[in-house]
Amino acid sequence: MAFPFDILTNVDEESLELAAKEYMSQLHYRNTEYLSLSDSEQIEIGLCNVSFVPLYGTNTAKKLLALFSPDDSNIVVGIYFAGSVVGVEDVLKTAEPSRTGLIKVSTLGERIVLYVLNRIVLRNEKSTEDVFFLCHSEHEAAKILWKDGKAIGFYSLKPKGSLCRIFMTKCYQLPVMDTIFVRRCHRGLGHGIKTFLKLFIKFLRSASNSFFTVCEKYFSIYPADKELLCEVENIGSPFQRTLIADRLQKLKLKGMENVCIFSFRYMEIIIIIIIIIIINKQTHCLLKLLSFYSVLLPDTMITLNYINLVALLSKY
Repeated sequence: MAFPFDILTNVDEESLELAAKEYMSQLHYRNTEYLSLSDSEQIEIGLCNVSFVPLYGTNTAKKLLALFSPDDSNIVVGIYFAGSVVGVEDVLKTAEPSRTGLIKVSTLGERIVLYVLNRIVLRNEKSTEDVFFLCHSEHEAAKILWKDGKAIGFYSLKPKGSLCRIFMTKCYQLPVMDTIFVRRCHRGLGHGIKTFLKLFIKFLRSASNSFFTVCEKYFSIYPADKELLCEVENIGSPFQRTLIADRLQKLKLKGMENVCIFSFRYMEIIIIIIIIIIINKQTHCLLKLLSFYSVLLPDTMITLNYINLVALLSKY
C-alpha cells in the first residue's frame, strides 16, 4: 500500500499549490467530504476550516492547504497532499522499506514531512521541556529520522558561514545543530545518542531540559567527549560557547540547592514546634517529633545538631 508521501514525486511547490487552490475552489460545489482521523472521528472538509499556511515560515510565496480542527482553529488535523486532504499521521508514513534511519531532506515530500513534524506534531505533543522552533527555510540542511515506515523525528544544521537569522549581517563561525526533535512515544530509546553517532556535531543552539538528559546519557557512554560538545549563542563566537558538561553540572548544583532550601524551611518550622512543645512540657510529643524528623530528613549531622538544640532548650 502506497502512502501519499510515496505518491508525491516529481512535483514542485507551485504545482502543489495550484492543485490545492483548484481543490479549494470546488469545495462549495462538491459533495460533502470528510477526513477520518485515527480515533474514528470524522471532520467535515469545508471552506470554513481550510486555509493556506506558509511552508517555509516567513517566506509566504510557497504555501500548503491545511485543514483545521473545528474545536480549535490553531490545530491542524490534515494537509492537502497528492490530490486529497490527508490526516497528519498519514503524511508521516511511507511504504518504502529502504527508508529507515536518518535520511537527508531533499524532495518536496520530505520538506512537507519536516514541516508537519516541526509545526504540527511538536506543538500537539508539547511539554514544559520542549522548545518550539521557527519554520525551517526552503534550503535548510536537515535530516528526518524514519523507523518502521514512519517519520519520528528530525534535526537541522546551520553550516559554518551560513547567515544567522537573528543577526542577518553575520554568519555562523562554526557548524551548529540548530533544531532536534524526537516524538514523545519514541524517546528514551537512544535515538538522540544515535543522532550524535551518525553525525557528531560539536555545537548546539540553546537546548531543552530533555535534550540535556540525552547529552548526559551520551557523556556516560563517551566521557572523553565532555570537552567537545558545547552550547552556543548567537553566531557562536569563542566567548559565546559553554561546555554542555559544565551546564549539566550547574543544573545538578541548582537542584541540590533547591533541596537544601526546602530542608532548611522544614527546619525553621520544626524549631518553632519544638519550642512550643518544650514550653508546654510535652516531652512525649517531642520524642515523637524527633523520630518523625529523623525519617523525613535523615542527614545525620543535621539531625544531631537539632537534638543538641533541643537538649539546650529543655534547660530553660
